[in-house]
Amino acid sequence: MNNHAIYSSLGLSPVEMVILQGTSFCNLNCKYCDLSVEGRKTRTTMELSLVERFFDELFRGGFVAPEVLVLWHSGEPLTLPPAYYDEAIERILRLKDELAPKNVEVRFAIQTNGVLINEEWCRFFRRHADRLELGVSCDGPDELHDLFRVNWAGKSTHAQVVHGMDLLHEHGIRYKIIAVVTRQTLREPERFYEFFFNRREQLSGFHFNILADGNSADWDLSYSAKDQAAYRSFYRRMLQLNQASHDEGHSFSILNFEQGIARILAGKSASALSFVEQASAPLRSINLDASGNVTTFYAGLSVNLLPGEYGDGQGLSLGNVLTMSLDEMFRSDKLQRIMSDFARSTRACRESCEYFSVCPGGFEILKKQAHGTFEASETKECLIHVKTLVDVLLDDIHAHLELKAC
Repeated sequence: MNNHAIYSSLGLSPVEMVILQGTSFCNLNCKYCDLSVEGRKTRTTMELSLVERFFDELFRGGFVAPEVLVLWHSGEPLTLPPAYYDEAIERILRLKDELAPKNVEVRFAIQTNGVLINEEWCRFFRRHADRLELGVSCDGPDELHDLFRVNWAGKSTHAQVVHGMDLLHEHGIRYKIIAVVTRQTLREPERFYEFFFNRREQLSGFHFNILADGNSADWDLSYSAKDQAAYRSFYRRMLQLNQASHDEGHSFSILNFEQGIARILAGKSASALSFVEQASAPLRSINLDASGNVTTFYAGLSVNLLPGEYGDGQGLSLGNVLTMSLDEMFRSDKLQRIMSDFARSTRACRESCEYFSVCPGGFEILKKQAHGTFEASETKECLIHVKTLVDVLLDDIHAHLELKAC
């Protein structure tokens, strides 16, 4: 039996995304960052030999999907020079051609805070335009962005980010925006929307992110079930603004709404895996940090989460590629134990939550942290991220259907 058959028999999914932490270092000190301050101050670099070793094993094992996205994220990728990524891309593509099945295509992406974008970086993005997608993190107009996206001296970064976005536009480079929503954003949906709407011609996509964890000690970066009305109002207003733009002949895609409506329309007709199961399918996404630690289930999962859960002090890490082969990790008892816990989490949601069929998933760890068990159901994150948004989208769909019926 070959590796592909063995991994499939173990309930594993072919790899569709690889998230590489080229460095944990970041030139910014965003107040809501999930990475530790120590990590973001450490100038670690993932050695190119580690990149090559990882992809040699991955492609040689043959367990990759026909389309694989390699994303540099977690830390600020642009603190490493363009030449680093030129060489990494060349090595990955060479290994793909030598070792992967002929039908496999590899694309690349970089998620940056935008501060370091300059002419040299624009030349790099143009050089790889046929195979590389770019994402920029920006939280809207300066009074929203600069509240939390500051440098290590506590100074604002908005002007630098806008300068970087303007440079990209001058060079004809489109980029996707990821914008974090805080309590301040909830108070100013019009200004938030207008800022990105005015740059719509520059964008390949726009997605606003509700903070993954609502437990921050900072009031503006926290939320609870009591905030449901405020988020409902924000979602509704963003939808209204977007509809008004559409009515005036302006196309501006908000991925949160598009993806939410797609899940609603799919509903119970979704075949095979639920959205929840797809989101946390083991091996579908793999994270490799700068030190060689490997995690899976969903993008950006850190080895620091639930460190003592599986008795080895390594959290959900499957191992380190410098001391353990990917094949050993994929066949390991630890991976099967984590999969069992995630499966129990999915069952609990399926059995108790009426929103299960439209939930995008990714809440397993938050449930464990909030309730002490994987077999819990709702958290405040589920309520704000999923249930409130779905309710607003359903109300909007019903309103449009009623108008058509008149």
